[in-house]
Amino acid sequence: MLRIIIILFALMSYAQSQNLETIISHALSTHNSLKAIEQRLKVVDDSIELTQHFTNPTLSLSVGDIQLDDLTNRSIEPMQFTSLTFQQKIPYFGKRAANASLAKAQKDVVYGSLEEAKVALVKEIKLTAYTIWEVKQKLQVVDKKIDLIKQSIELHTIYSSSGDSAMMDITTSKLRFLEFKIAKSKIKSTFDSLLKRLSYLSNQDITSVESHVDPKEPKTFDEYFSELQNNQSYKKELVKIKEKNSLVKVRDLASKIDPFVSVGYFYREAFADYVNITVGASLPIYGSESIESEQARKEVLQAQLQSSDLYEKLSSDLAVSYSNLQSSYEIYQIIATQSIPEIDHMLELSSTMLKNGKNLILFLNMQENKLSLEEKKYMAMASYKRYEAQIQALVGETK
Repeated sequence: MLRIIIILFALMSYAQSQNLETIISHALSTHNSLKAIEQRLKVVDDSIELTQHFTNPTLSLSVGDIQLDDLTNRSIEPMQFTSLTFQQKIPYFGKRAANASLAKAQKDVVYGSLEEAKVALVKEIKLTAYTIWEVKQKLQVVDKKIDLIKQSIELHTIYSSSGDSAMMDITTSKLRFLEFKIAKSKIKSTFDSLLKRLSYLSNQDITSVESHVDPKEPKTFDEYFSELQNNQSYKKELVKIKEKNSLVKVRDLASKIDPFVSVGYFYREAFADYVNITVGASLPIYGSESIESEQARKEVLQAQLQSSDLYEKLSSDLAVSYSNLQSSYEIYQIIATQSIPEIDHMLELSSTMLKNGKNLILFLNMQENKLSLEEKKYMAMASYKRYEAQIQALVGETK
């Protein structure tokens, strides 16, 4: 029994606290939004199969030349008959193949939507996870600031001389203490909301997430730009051009006549039976098909313009995201390699000069300043990873 409890506890822990890669993998394989698009793909597969089928034939029963003065007598004259007629429409050569090509192109568009949705889902998971990491760091910072404020209040109470100035210092510190408590409450609420959002995005219950946040020097813009053609939205737009070209072919073939064959068996009660064969076709004489073909060609041009416009927008988005990525990295580097070491050095020097309460209070203020710098560093780190995630989405990554 104990063994079963341990296994269940391990499984619950695995379900609740996972690394980012595992969360993404689970979401891609189980999320309902992706499952819905996969179901659409199956529907399109059926459409492809349907393009190879003929239209349903027509079977009709006719009773001809009914004499009103003797309704039941079917042997009055040779024109009286009962017939069974079978009619089948035969598509013009190439129409079924063209319809199949169109259906396959439509499937490619749906598949493009699936890949596009995967990229969007992964991007949102990353953005949420990195924001969770940032908020978690802020919670730790605000807790440390609260501890420092508590120490500051105690020192002000012990070492400050009586008077309005001392009371003002103590009151100011208490007000800051309350502000930090309010800030912590808001941060905690944001943290809980982000976990709920991540649970939805990953299609599982998440109470904590392990995110690797370690800014590396960005690749060059040209390296990212060379991968921009892998953007899933852009690739889908290119497939739409193929779909519209397939539609043009279908519309052009629509002007070709579809013949039909009708075979009828005529039964006559007192006379010889006979068979009647009819061959016919619809006549595209009003020009509707030509107008529809022209419409399809205009749709091709529209799709080409849309793909070009999208690529220009993606290029602009990449440039903006890359600029922000570089800025975040530079801010992180300045704080991590210059600002924090400098204030650490000052704290080290100050620690040797702690002789009275006033120096202790100044020392605590410097520690609080360091915490503020660390908070900015965490913000820059999370910002870097979020912009990196946006760039990864722009170049079509789903990892």
